[in-house]
Amino acid sequence: MSASGKPLRILIVEDAFLIGMDLKMSLEQMGYEVLGPAPSSARAMSLLQREVCHGAILDVSLGRETSESVADFLVDKNVPFFFLTGYNNANLVDESLQEKPLYHKPMNRESLAEAVQSHIVGGQAA
Repeated sequence: MSASGKPLRILIVEDAFLIGMDLKMSLEQMGYEVLGPAPSSARAMSLLQREVCHGAILDVSLGRETSESVADFLVDKNVPFFFLTGYNNANLVDESLQEKPLYHKPMNRESLAEAVQSHIVGGQAA
């Protein structure tokens, strides 16, 4: 829950439709409100400009781009996030982002809940 008593709003940035929808359903079943899934950095930034976001889960590779611009924005706004990807942190050009929490796909629901609790609810990723 957010400070206002409403569910936390978590942005999903994921270009694989089925993975994004699975994450969305899992998070909603855990009681979170979900923004997205956004399949590109541009869509994610559009959501972030219009909506309140308490945390985010970012895929590193979004087809021909990465989610680094979204991650940089979240860092600037002190919004906690973690990466959920098939890649490793060496795929991140920005060295400061290489220190952010990174989990590998696939991720089961229990591990997802633990990661969200640790890095978003606990705010440890910002």
